[in-house]
Amino acid sequence: MLLSENDAAKIVLVRSIEECDKKFFSDQIVLDALAAGKSAEPGLAWVKARAQFLYDHLSSSYQTVRQIARLPSPWTASLCLLMLVIGFLTNLLGRAEKIHVVRNPVLLLVAWNLLVYLVLAVWGISRPRTRPRGAGPDLPENRRPSPPEAHRALLPRLAAVLFPGMWSLFHRVSASLQEKAKLAEIAKRFSLNWFAVAPSLVLARWETLLHLGALFLALGAVAGMYFQGLFQGYAAIWTSTFITAESAVALVVKFIFAPSLWLSQLLGWGLAERIDLARLMSRDGDQAAPWIHLFAISVFIIVVAPRACLAVWQWRLAQRLQRSIGLALDPYFGEVIEAPVRALIEKEVGIGIQSLAADIAGFVVQKLYEEQIVPRLHGYRQHGGSITELKAEIQTLSENFLSQLDSYISETRFPAFQEQLSRRIGEALKTIGTEFAVFREPQAVLARLKLPAPGHAEAGMTEQFTRAVSLSIGTSIAVAIAAVSGGIGKHLGIAIVSTLLGTTGPVGFLIGLVIGAIVVVGAWWVGKQAITETIENLHLPGTVIKAALWESRFQKLLDEGRQKCEEAIRASVEEKLQPFGPAITAEILSRVRSLWQNGPQ
Repeated sequence: MLLSENDAAKIVLVRSIEECDKKFFSDQIVLDALAAGKSAEPGLAWVKARAQFLYDHLSSSYQTVRQIARLPSPWTASLCLLMLVIGFLTNLLGRAEKIHVVRNPVLLLVAWNLLVYLVLAVWGISRPRTRPRGAGPDLPENRRPSPPEAHRALLPRLAAVLFPGMWSLFHRVSASLQEKAKLAEIAKRFSLNWFAVAPSLVLARWETLLHLGALFLALGAVAGMYFQGLFQGYAAIWTSTFITAESAVALVVKFIFAPSLWLSQLLGWGLAERIDLARLMSRDGDQAAPWIHLFAISVFIIVVAPRACLAVWQWRLAQRLQRSIGLALDPYFGEVIEAPVRALIEKEVGIGIQSLAADIAGFVVQKLYEEQIVPRLHGYRQHGGSITELKAEIQTLSENFLSQLDSYISETRFPAFQEQLSRRIGEALKTIGTEFAVFREPQAVLARLKLPAPGHAEAGMTEQFTRAVSLSIGTSIAVAIAAVSGGIGKHLGIAIVSTLLGTTGPVGFLIGLVIGAIVVVGAWWVGKQAITETIENLHLPGTVIKAALWESRFQKLLDEGRQKCEEAIRASVEEKLQPFGPAITAEILSRVRSLWQNGPQ
């Protein structure tokens, strides 16, 4: 996709502002700008919509920086008029009444332009044949350096100094000194970025101005030459130390003025018959009028006509280039496009992990704690028994539960996690606009990329980003499943048992209360030191346990145990899963990028 100069300049201006001040636009405006491109086509169309939204939120002072892109076009007429006046005032014939037909400012002007044509020809032949640089590359292989570093060796002062300086003259900003300093920095950055984006357009405009300047300078000089001749008498002479023969002088005159003599002969002016070489070589010289006409014709043939053709050619080139500017995707665009998406995906992955941990904890609480451990605790309170036996039984229940937990994680909860995460990310991307490209390589090109429709659906998910996400977590999810369901399964079981049986767990609370009751009742008999060592092996009757754990207290302990168990398991799962968040995010981005990269170009 190629851009107009107006759209490209807005994108470059927004880029320059963000490079100079990353906090220039508020977070809300940036998010709104993302949403503004929701309906745009993939690639540069989305970038253009985003830049237009941000540009509309700039003050007029910042918007005028964009005028740098059109320099020197706004001043072309004024500069041409100035060159015309300068040419008129140069008085090429001079104040001397005798004019040398070769050694004079008129032919010096002609010679200078001939030298310019030679330089342009050599430069045009020697430079490599490439596509117009203003249009940007079309293929991913054609990578360009980032604009701030590009073309530093080519007209660096023009881009870095002359452009911002001319802009400052062109537009006086009525703002504070700090604001002016920021504007100057942005203008400098914009000039560098713009020259990197559209160097051919910039050079075409400046070359147009230079050709027009030379043309009007020559016209002014010719007009001044005739005007001077109206009020001063001139004579044309020939003086030379080495060329003194009339035949040699004739050869020199014919060589220098051959185009002028041919054109005058063609038009029937008869200037060749009006010049007299004998009088030219005499002391008084020849009459100057025909020679002045030859000077003027030489200027028109060698200066005015070629410069006019070159100016028209460069102007038409500039007109074409300003309608076909392409932007290569460099690291800035990768950051602009991908950073908000990455942040959004990271947020959704984090929420998904928290939800996953909560669900696993809820499953453990329901299936292990509520359905297996709580009934055992009720039986212990009802019938009594030793705490050692209770511990061993809870330990066995917890270890036997691991296979059920593994099955739940791998077969039920992780697929659901993947599906929910896919749906949430797909919906979230749609809220900020899904039709834009994110790329694996920051130098990839936006211009020709389009979003293809995937060839198949996944588990009833019809939205393209949902499908992309659901396909994207394979490797990362597999590792996470292995980590939680297999690799840390035993650790999770240990965490469950530790939580239930430890001094801070629900069973630990129960044991603590039993021990406390016994200490209160029978410390005089057992002794406080021996209680800790012997109480767990002591067979306690149900009546004693019921007395120590009456119904309301026992229910409170169960509720606290349920909460403690759920919190401990959720924290354990989150701790184990958090390291996989970046990997899952990266793989989702990779798969979303592949939607564009693998589609038809």
